[in-house]
Amino acid sequence: MNAPLDTSTDQDIELLVEMLREASQSPDARQVLASFAKRLWTHSPIDALVSLSVRGMPGGQYKVTRSIRREELNFSRKLSLPDPWRDWAKMPAHSGGFLGDLIANGKPQLFQELDLSADPVLGERLGDMGSSIATPLFDAGQPLNWNLQFRADPKGFSHEDLSAHVLQANLIGSITRNLIAVQREASLKVRLQQQLDELASVQQALLPRSLPKIPGLSIAASYLTSDEAGGDYYDFVPLPNGQWGCLIADVAGHGAAAAAVMAMLHAIVHSYQGELTATGIVQYANKRLVASSIEGRFATAFFGQYDPVNSSLTYVRAGHNPPKLKRADGSVCDLDGGGTLPLGVMPGIEAPSETIALKPGDTLVLYTDGITEAFNAHKELFGVERLDEALRVCACSPEAIIDAVHTALYKHTGRLDRDDDQTLVILQRTGSK
Repeated sequence: MNAPLDTSTDQDIELLVEMLREASQSPDARQVLASFAKRLWTHSPIDALVSLSVRGMPGGQYKVTRSIRREELNFSRKLSLPDPWRDWAKMPAHSGGFLGDLIANGKPQLFQELDLSADPVLGERLGDMGSSIATPLFDAGQPLNWNLQFRADPKGFSHEDLSAHVLQANLIGSITRNLIAVQREASLKVRLQQQLDELASVQQALLPRSLPKIPGLSIAASYLTSDEAGGDYYDFVPLPNGQWGCLIADVAGHGAAAAAVMAMLHAIVHSYQGELTATGIVQYANKRLVASSIEGRFATAFFGQYDPVNSSLTYVRAGHNPPKLKRADGSVCDLDGGGTLPLGVMPGIEAPSETIALKPGDTLVLYTDGITEAFNAHKELFGVERLDEALRVCACSPEAIIDAVHTALYKHTGRLDRDDDQTLVILQRTGSK
């Protein structure tokens, strides 16, 4: 013959399951606590609830984070609990009394025949309570928070109530701690994203507001950012005798440090007062970056000095990807001369320059490694071969080249976002002579 079912146990399990179901759907720790309190006080009425915390407090001290009497609650509407951690600094610290003895013991306890009328902390508010169960809530193995239930009946709680309270309170405590951690992480992500957005705005502000009008050149540029702040940079600098400097650079790494070095490089280039040549500017930029002693941070750069009078380009390539030169006949080659070390690696670098003559229709393609190092789903690099192919089959105009490279990149990666900044600067020699 089957034994009769214990329906009270079934009800307890049903209550617990329902609370856990609601907790799994709630993004807010206070909502979980409110739901738990409402169901608990409806299913197994208590007369008061007190929470306290010793987190970060000197030995023997505590703060009462919540104190609620049953008559203060309206169960006909959604229960709202205060946020004690928001007002933590304003809460008074206590020591001694009933609660001081409780935390000194450090164990779950059942109290009957209570007399709290003279207690220095609870007496005025809960002096009429006759029994209590108290449970420590463990965090990293330490009883940092406590939950206490009270009833006016001097024998209102049993040892069975205490056992159930220990499990329920720590279960809900674990859920709320996890939710608080998730909320804090989400809040930090929002703040970090805001800071990254501000950083991106600063980076954009350091780029040329408009492209210069340089005799004999048609110019286009594209700067596509990654999800994380990076260090791509391009610029144009007016030089003596109507000449122009064109710079493209890529700071190693990502994030705020890379963006800071990029800003430093901008300031260095625009504050330079020495010999306004490709070699002079590159050596000065290297000297200043080395002196800044930013460990592990360096920048590759290409600085070209264009002379509209004879359509010549004198350049230095400091560890940067060799630019592509698309000739008027459609052929593509690398400008791999004028090489030296990246900026900021070591002091006193040599920076030999190279000079080429641009013929009508020739197009110079400057780019950062976010282009060639873009991966597809199979972890294959876009690479210089695909870049060369995109350049060979497209028209020579700067806008057409940018469109062709972006189209080839999307065909390769299948995505519109990117893991690294992708920068293109295109210079085409115009005219017929």
